[in-house]
Amino acid sequence: MASDFIKEKIKDKPVDKKKLAKQIGMTVLIAVIFGVVSAVTFSIVYARIKPDDKKAIREIEFPEPENIPEDQSSVSDPVSSPDPDDTLSDDTVSSDDAAVSENEPAETTVSAPSTVINNITNKIDITPEKYARLYKALHDVASAAGRSLVNVTGTTTDTDWFENPYENGHSTTGLIVADNGRQLLILADSSVTKDAEEISVIFADGFSTQAQVMNTDPDTGLQIISIELSDINEETLDEITYANLGASAYESSPGTPVIAIGSPLGISGSEAYGLITSMTQEQEMSDFNVHLLTTDISGSDNASGVIINYSGQVLGIITTACKDRNLANKITAYSISDLKDTIENLANGKERTYLGIIGTSVTKEAADSYDIPTGAYVINVDPDSPAMAAGIQSGDVITKIGTEDISDYKDYTDTLSEFSSGVDAVITVKRFSRGDYTELTFEAELSGR
Repeated sequence: MASDFIKEKIKDKPVDKKKLAKQIGMTVLIAVIFGVVSAVTFSIVYARIKPDDKKAIREIEFPEPENIPEDQSSVSDPVSSPDPDDTLSDDTVSSDDAAVSENEPAETTVSAPSTVINNITNKIDITPEKYARLYKALHDVASAAGRSLVNVTGTTTDTDWFENPYENGHSTTGLIVADNGRQLLILADSSVTKDAEEISVIFADGFSTQAQVMNTDPDTGLQIISIELSDINEETLDEITYANLGASAYESSPGTPVIAIGSPLGISGSEAYGLITSMTQEQEMSDFNVHLLTTDISGSDNASGVIINYSGQVLGIITTACKDRNLANKITAYSISDLKDTIENLANGKERTYLGIIGTSVTKEAADSYDIPTGAYVINVDPDSPAMAAGIQSGDVITKIGTEDISDYKDYTDTLSEFSSGVDAVITVKRFSRGDYTELTFEAELSGR
């Protein structure tokens, strides 16, 4: 047929193996050259990095404080040795009160508290000079502890009605808690740094520099901000001290004389003196509670800073978020003993293990009186929390996490902190149903807070 002559078959062009091998070789050569250039560049840049930038970041851990003397009311001058003439009275303690006969048995009769108080107050001869020396010694303690405090300011830029830009800044007191080998770590209230475009820190000697937010705890509102050690001059580093974190013993703290430093009166560098009045109140938070340290010290509505004892140890972080309306003008602080784990997590960039329980302890007395199992009583469950997803409800009593028995709420907090986020934990509870408590188990996938 006429159309047969235009039929043809198009063959694929044969592969030029030499050309393909040449292209592959060029690609490999370029890759090798690029790798060598990158390695050389990295070596040059790394060699120019400051020595401080090469230091490994070490983990922060706060040791338990040394034993605090039972009598914290004694004040010594931290600057100089005691002067015999500085004593309040030469006959504060009579020989009859102090001497013990060699023949007298070791167990002696202890005077009634009222007798001791009367003996002291009757024998103290307070003159204006001695009174001034007493407050000078207190001020010296406050000044020494104040070297671990800084002023933190968060600044934002806004515009007025006429579209003119202006800066808006809010300040709080920060506490120098540690350094990790590369950065100085400061504990502060996140309310002043929230949405801040710039965070500046002023040290006790007046040196100022910029800081960055490192980690924030959503429950307490506390956060760690960091400053590169290389950004702080040597004179300032020699001048500052790290906070001496003490311990708050709930049974003995009321009546302890303390000093509020930082900005207790709303003015940076202010200080005030008084007594701890209570430690029984608790601020309930997700998966842990914090005891509130109340004082008889009148302060500002925007007070910040710390409470220290006469040894300069930090006993509490001043807060205005948890005040009782009956204590509206009194300084209140978070107990430092309840915050140490939180501060360590913040300083080390770790998340707090989160289940989402707001609760309290079922004491033995409550268990006996109301026929409730001992453990961690669930007051409430956070919405969208692992606890809610697992099926734990208000009114449940948590008696076990994994294989660990839970006898109170502190057991619950301590045991939960040993788990990591992302782990599936078996939670054993006792739930009241049909007139009796029934044991149930739930599997909850823990997350980070």
